[in-house]
Amino acid sequence: MTGDKDSHGLAAGADRAAQPAENAHARLRTGPIHWLLFNSTCVAALVSLVWLAPVIPLPGLLRGAAFLVSALLIPLALVLVPALLLRHIPHKKPPKLAIVALIVAVVASVVLAVITRQAGNERALQERGRWAEAVVIEVENRKTDKCTLRTRDGRKISPQLSEGDGCEADWVEPGDKLRVLYDPKGAAGPVEDVDGELEPDSYRGAVGGLAALITVAGTLGCTRLNRRGNE
Repeated sequence: MTGDKDSHGLAAGADRAAQPAENAHARLRTGPIHWLLFNSTCVAALVSLVWLAPVIPLPGLLRGAAFLVSALLIPLALVLVPALLLRHIPHKKPPKLAIVALIVAVVASVVLAVITRQAGNERALQERGRWAEAVVIEVENRKTDKCTLRTRDGRKISPQLSEGDGCEADWVEPGDKLRVLYDPKGAAGPVEDVDGELEPDSYRGAVGGLAALITVAGTLGCTRLNRRGNE
């Protein structure tokens, strides 16, 4: 009997000794450095996909998929991945700082995807764009106006001219002629003749600032959630 008690005591002691090591190992796997690497990887993937889609360019379906991943799936991953990995937190209310930080990261990532796509489009037009006298074939007066254009020799310009780039339904109608810069490969949207030059490099500050904000906010939010789970 005494031998059994001693063996049970030794086993219990071993279990208690192993628990801190297991908890430390769990904290190590989801420590600040790991969350920093996770958020940095998400930001790098987002910028690369949206930038390279028009610049390379990727085929049409892949361009759409790249923007969907960058503007929707990656922002969701910034929240869902830490939520799944830290789901063991037993009925503890997440700290407000963590929630605010993750919301900031998600919103900033969507804005980053939009700005980076615009910068990529301008880079594509700068590298291989062609000027042409285009004829307006159709004007779609919707929430966002769209104009269908053709060159003088009958070639359709793809994609359509958007409202922000020169298609204003109140001012443009079928038959009008516009001088536009378009992408012969159809990856970047055309733009109407403007006085200034395209400056894709001017987006560097915004892209860099948003990337840093997402990385810091995402890492802070994930670290705070992880710390809450270890309390």
